[in-house]
Amino acid sequence: MAYVFGDGFDPYSTGADAFAGYWDSGSIGSGSLVAGRFAGSQAVNFPNTTVSFVKSSGQNDAVHHIVCAYRQTAVLSGATLGLYFQLTDVAANQVCIVFRQDGAILLTSATPGGTVLATYSGAVTAANTWFAFEFEVVINNTTGSFKVRKNGSTTDDHSTTGINTRPGANAYANKLTMSMNVAVNAQQVDDLFWQSGSVSGTFFGDIRCYTRMPASDAAAVFSRSTGATNFSCVDETLQNGATDYVFSANVNDADFYTIAPIAVTPISVVAVTTRGFLQKSDAGTRGAQVQLKSGAVTVGSTPTLLSSSFGWMWRTDLTDPNTTAAWTAAAVNNVQCGVKVTS
Repeated sequence: MAYVFGDGFDPYSTGADAFAGYWDSGSIGSGSLVAGRFAGSQAVNFPNTTVSFVKSSGQNDAVHHIVCAYRQTAVLSGATLGLYFQLTDVAANQVCIVFRQDGAILLTSATPGGTVLATYSGAVTAANTWFAFEFEVVINNTTGSFKVRKNGSTTDDHSTTGINTRPGANAYANKLTMSMNVAVNAQQVDDLFWQSGSVSGTFFGDIRCYTRMPASDAAAVFSRSTGATNFSCVDETLQNGATDYVFSANVNDADFYTIAPIAVTPISVVAVTTRGFLQKSDAGTRGAQVQLKSGAVTVGSTPTLLSSSFGWMWRTDLTDPNTTAAWTAAAVNNVQCGVKVTS
């Protein structure tokens, strides 16, 4: 079964919010959140080496797809190795995808400054311009490969095969790190998607993350901190902590909200991730889960004990739970989401 993880960076009030249980670890350092490639979206700004994001999949896979939107505000010149994506098998670094300041993209062995395995020259052709890239990396010591497609292309813009992408002992990776090797002020990332599995050749194309917030109450059971409706206490795109919120201590209480529909009809829907920003305020233990309802079927994240500090809870559905088939735009627009007290 494929592993997927994505982040559009849109719900974060500060960059540090990403590490409140969604990414495993990292630091925003001197980085910041800036305007993303579409109106109302956010991107991560990498000015130097103090910024890093780390996520482990817990799944040992040989084939990895990384999709992202990329923009460089610095002049396209020189050979400085800046932003990179590193694939690791925990025990050993396998490869890095590195954005060189002159607009080339490199595949290097183990570390950003490691042996160059492939070079995609002229990948980035203009500063202050968003480009969409999809990378496929196959981890193998003899039949490894690196393929790149740009701006939704249906054919490879770059392909290097028959290379050693496995400097370690294992022909797989299970951790992704996004960071910067040497300061290039600045390089930016939006609409990030990571998928790992065992089958190569299946490309997703240009992926956009649409962040949709509650638009009305479908079932308001929780109490609210203020206002006349529950959804209006949790409808802000940027999390605002305890400024306004809903709350309950009753096991099995559950709120459901409709969501605002997306403004366009996409060609396809890759996945739906349901996220909530939760904390407990009582002295005892309290557990919760986020829930997604599609048609007559309700699914939830793993029930988890809450901390006294706000943190993310989420689940990702690759198919519609109501039909077990691929999501349609109409089905996404009609879902309900919310939170449930589990203990």
